[in-house]
Amino acid sequence: MNLDYLKTYLEVVRLGSFSEVAKKLSISQPAVSFQIQRLERELGVRLIDRTQKTLTMTEAGKRVYAFAEAAEKDYSRLLRNLEQLRQDVVGELVVAASTIPGEYLLPVILADFKTRHPAVSVQVEVLDSLQVIDVVGAGKYEVGFCGTPPEGHELESFRIGEDEIVLIVFPEHPFARREQVSLDEVMEEPLIYREKTSGTQKSLESKLHEMGYNPEHFAPRLVLGTTQAVVSAVEVEAGLAFISSLAIRKSIALSLVKEVKVKGLTLKRDFFCIYRKERVVSRLLEEFIAFIQSGVPYA
Repeated sequence: MNLDYLKTYLEVVRLGSFSEVAKKLSISQPAVSFQIQRLERELGVRLIDRTQKTLTMTEAGKRVYAFAEAAEKDYSRLLRNLEQLRQDVVGELVVAASTIPGEYLLPVILADFKTRHPAVSVQVEVLDSLQVIDVVGAGKYEVGFCGTPPEGHELESFRIGEDEIVLIVFPEHPFARREQVSLDEVMEEPLIYREKTSGTQKSLESKLHEMGYNPEHFAPRLVLGTTQAVVSAVEVEAGLAFISSLAIRKSIALSLVKEVKVKGLTLKRDFFCIYRKERVVSRLLEEFIAFIQSGVPYA
């Protein structure tokens, strides 16, 4: 059913004159007559009693008029809702993040974004860095945060902050009483690693290679799947670990671990927001990426 024809019918009944309707709608009078006839033909009923001198609706015409009025109100309501949707940011944001951004950066970022856009709901999946790149690249998640920049041209990325990987020991360890230790000394200690696919571990191994060490020669005492698990293991004196400085703030404040400088070793890395440019089609994702870009760096 043509909505324009329904609108014309409403105006004909309200104004009681085909010529007045033609003036109001800026169309010809024959065009008004044509639209009413087409509507009648489509519905298979007469809407206007043409035997009367004044414009009179038939019984079927009265029912169509009631329907047309309701349709007019519904259509106006739809347009208002769509306009509000264009102005407001609503929907569900699906995010993948590696451990450090997911646990220490995103809570602050998302809290601020939610304050601005309370109608948005957010789902965050914490994975390792390589998994984040894979799931965003495959389109399973709309946007990701990780400590490893994506390779190739499929994914867009931008830097959101910086982190430093530091050595931590438990307070009773001999290193805790020293200002600085050598890397050779560290490598003789029982070490606790993250899994190889984590951004922290990849950054550490890359730096060791750069300094002439082969990480394969050092068998870790433990390999754990989360940053917090590594910190907890150091706290209970299971070994030493290289860990994100963001992840140890509370443990340092509570004197559960101590950071120790390693001579000649400065290990900083960047965090990235990654996404597929061609998938930025929703107002929500567009606003979120712009919001992230406006606030960098976060760490």
